[in-house]
Amino acid sequence: MHSVPRHQAKLKRESLPRALSSWDDVRLFLAVHRAGSFSAAAGSLGVTQPTCGRRVDALERSLGFRLFDRTPTGLTITVEGAALLEAASAMEYSADMLALQAATRNRTVDGIVRIGTNELFATTFLIGALGQVRAKYPGIRVELALANEDADLLKREVDLAIRFRPEGMRPTPEALVARKLGDEPFFLYGASSYLQRRAAPANPNDLAGHDTIACTVRHPAAEWCAKAYRGSNVVLSTASMQVVAAAIAEGLGIGALPGRASRSFPLLRPLSPVLARGTGWLVVHPDLRRVLRIRVVADEVVRLFRAASAG
Repeated sequence: MHSVPRHQAKLKRESLPRALSSWDDVRLFLAVHRAGSFSAAAGSLGVTQPTCGRRVDALERSLGFRLFDRTPTGLTITVEGAALLEAASAMEYSADMLALQAATRNRTVDGIVRIGTNELFATTFLIGALGQVRAKYPGIRVELALANEDADLLKREVDLAIRFRPEGMRPTPEALVARKLGDEPFFLYGASSYLQRRAAPANPNDLAGHDTIACTVRHPAAEWCAKAYRGSNVVLSTASMQVVAAAIAEGLGIGALPGRASRSFPLLRPLSPVLARGTGWLVVHPDLRRVLRIRVVADEVVRLFRAASAG
């Protein structure tokens, strides 16, 4: 491994054109940083692992300092590399926005975008949002992969995914690009038909003796449910939050749901203050976020979700 002297002075944004002299240099630098290894970055760059390593070595020699430290667990960005990171990302964003604006002005954004999400989010928000997206970009077509478990973005099962995690928790793995949509409160819900048979729980955090509906996949209120449902009679368990909402609305039992569930199930009655909060994320593979049709859909979904939350 070649030896490169370190510069102690930080590089400022205006030095970027001199430091990374071509767009290929910027792409290489950002791809290796995001992937964390030469092997992982090589695929997105369309080169082999040895070629990727040689290109980084050559770039570091031309700069006169290291961009990455090589460790047994992968690559770690250096102080000098970190000084370039913000400027390189800004340059990438500007290039993306120029391409996006040119395409959208000509309304040439078309093609299929595959979105992975769960049924409840699809019916309570996404379908309406996609109607507005297609009104602006009629050439876009959408394939929905409705599943209660996360689709694998790294394997390209979908182009975009909407995921909800406990408040503030970022989706994994770190290689994915995640944009925060907003926070989602969870409440205890029941239906009048259930409440006519059984009184509302005196303590919403203790449902012992009540009939409950359980969602078996991980969700932001899962930890609360694990405690509150102790001693309850779980009359139905399912991997679908949509089915949980339907069962509660039918009066089978009570249970925790995100607040948006009441938009599609008007028979639901809140029985508690906020139990837990989830954070919604729009997640995309880093190699796909610059594809114009995917960027357009992602930007619109984020904008519409935040506007709906603000309203």
